[in-house]
Amino acid sequence: MAIIPQKSLFDYTEIEKLGDLKRLKLVMEYLPDEEFMKHLEEERGDGRDDYPIRGMWNSLLAGIIYEHDKAASLRRKLSRNGQLRSLVGLSNKVPTPSAYSCFLNKLMEKEHMEFIDDIFNE
Repeated sequence: MAIIPQKSLFDYTEIEKLGDLKRLKLVMEYLPDEEFMKHLEEERGDGRDDYPIRGMWNSLLAGIIYEHDKAASLRRKLSRNGQLRSLVGLSNKVPTPSAYSCFLNKLMEKEHMEFIDDIFNE
């Protein structure tokens, strides 16, 4: 019997070779989250804007890429890594624990969970 070698449909070896910052950049570029970001920004309106919505969202994505299980460890990483802060859009300010808590609570609202489900289903 002849076996015909085929390339794998989902070959992640090229992505695995990339550094964490490059993988994060890929996720941020290709994740279809623009509609959700606009929704959150409209919802915020003229409210308090200590930390930009996109920076908070992107930093959470970084937490997933870097495998942080707590906001505290993500905050430590952000405080040590200026390049990461810049990439996610947080400039020089690391969000406070309460800022992450409020943002995560906001994301857990039913209408926002539907946006998030749509993003990851797409």
